[in-house]
Amino acid sequence: MPPGNPRFVALLLAAGKSSRMRTDVPKPFLEIIDRTVLEWSATRLADLPGHTGTVITLDPVSLTERFPRLSHGIPGLLEAIAGGETRQESTALAWAAAARRVPDADLVLVHDAARPFFSIAATTRAIASAADAGGAIVGHYARDTLKQTDEHGRIQETLSRERVFQAATPQVFRRADFERMLAHAKQSQLIGTDEAQLAESAGIEVRAIASPSTNIKLTLPEDLRLVPCLAPLLREADPTDHDHDD
Repeated sequence: MPPGNPRFVALLLAAGKSSRMRTDVPKPFLEIIDRTVLEWSATRLADLPGHTGTVITLDPVSLTERFPRLSHGIPGLLEAIAGGETRQESTALAWAAAARRVPDADLVLVHDAARPFFSIAATTRAIASAADAGGAIVGHYARDTLKQTDEHGRIQETLSRERVFQAATPQVFRRADFERMLAHAKQSQLIGTDEAQLAESAGIEVRAIASPSTNIKLTLPEDLRLVPCLAPLLREADPTDHDHDD
């Protein structure tokens, strides 16, 4: 990896159906303060050192009807494209577009657009760690006592939480490793729940970077109640950012 800040291209995933949120518009187009969730996520990614551009995946309706009104407010936008049927397919499509436009990026960063409150400081650490190891993700260690249940909701055992890390995004990978893990997933017909799982399956080291638990993914209607409390984080320099050892 070259000295200095590694250069990364961002894949911003916003093609989900948002069915659980039950709002009139998909959650990336909900507004916080004076911008949409999508704009906040894209703008904060562009503030990271080494950012070379962002490719966004969207559902077809949003791509043609909603996004054109926002495109002028997306810093570093390379392209907006229609996503696939699955997250993994959307990631692969976004990477194909990004690789054409930024052929010399050192790293690939994948982020869920519905996580606008991610920590800039923790993500910066993840970028540096991925450049060194191959991959890194932000998240936080489990705080609550963990129970294993059966299919009927009956508790079977209590699990140790000491090494349980709750994965979030951004997730960052060296370019060559990212290409290798996508190819391995395709060849082995693996459908992962996140990019880190694809990396793990391909034998790529992925490091866990502790980040504030305020990096929530807007998923359910109840999450919107937290937005007024979290909104100030969008304009501040990570006032809650610190290592979590819970």
